[in-house]
Amino acid sequence: MTTHTVTGAPAAHFNFPALFRPVLTALRFTGHFLVALVGVIFLGSASEH
Repeated sequence: MTTHTVTGAPAAHFNFPALFRPVLTALRFTGHFLVALVGVIFLGSASEH
């Protein structure tokens, strides 16, 4: 069982960057979108007052 976890660790390590890259890109997109959305809401509420 210990050998199974040891052999599984490098595979997970190799997969992480490949899985992480699209996640980071998606987070970057959602981050920019959220910032723009909050900015529009903030500017909209600021112009009302």
